[in-house]
Amino acid sequence: MPPDSKHAAQPEVVIIGAGPAGLTAAYLLAKEGVKPLVLEADPEYVGGISRTVRRDGYHFDIGGHRFFSKSQEVDALWAELLPDDMLTRPRKSRIYYRGRFFDYPLRPFQALKTLGLVESLRCGMSFFKAKLLPTRNPATFEDWVVNQFGHRLYSIFFKEYTEKVWGISCREITADWAAQRIRGLSLWSALGAALWPRRRVLTSLIETFQYPRKGPGMLWEAAADKARGLGAEIRMGREVLGVERLPERWRVRHVGPDGQEETVDADHVISSAPLRDLVLGIHPPPPLEVREAARRLRF
Repeated sequence: MPPDSKHAAQPEVVIIGAGPAGLTAAYLLAKEGVKPLVLEADPEYVGGISRTVRRDGYHFDIGGHRFFSKSQEVDALWAELLPDDMLTRPRKSRIYYRGRFFDYPLRPFQALKTLGLVESLRCGMSFFKAKLLPTRNPATFEDWVVNQFGHRLYSIFFKEYTEKVWGISCREITADWAAQRIRGLSLWSALGAALWPRRRVLTSLIETFQYPRKGPGMLWEAAADKARGLGAEIRMGREVLGVERLPERWRVRHVGPDGQEETVDADHVISSAPLRDLVLGIHPPPPLEVREAARRLRF
């Protein structure tokens, strides 16, 4: 341990990161009488990539976030954290393609009308071909989406968008990820939603969502305030360097605002840091194959 290291008090639980996952853990633990310590690298804002920053009297979201869940437990938590400021707003997402806007999730009649008669016929034939000759046991995102929509609609609406967002080929993304991300959505289900809108709503076809009045960061600032009120401690500007396993406890090394290294010991550590950083920061180090797998992770 460096000679300038400081030994902090020993909480029962240390939580790495004050984003949605870390703050939810801190709040729920604090409700149960545990007083966790949260270490957050950002010197000013909680919320991670769901934070809202303020400048010159304006609020700016870091990335777009909609609040929608089929889980009553999750909905109840949001209402508990922000009872008076969760607004219901209509969803409107659109794809810009060949100089025209298309609603997303796709509205089949609107999409086919905007594509024009010839392109619509091509999409329809491609879809029926996929249904007659589907890829058995689809292994990739491309296989799965082509099975659901046909190759032509896949190439128009899914391929480039997905590869831009995630940075890898659709042939490298697994089919199980696609099934989770677009669960239950197909051309048939989209048609059904258009013709019978009161039927069970798929997550990918929602028309409204909840949104905090002053941006998503408002929710996580409320979570931080409530957790502090129950005894949790949140230290800002603390960049975690690594986690060491002691005989019976954990030691978390981090840098404080003054640039000095500090350590804090705990019975348990909850990490919401990127998995790659966590794995490479554990001591004693995990097996070589685990570290190599971590290094290959992209985000």
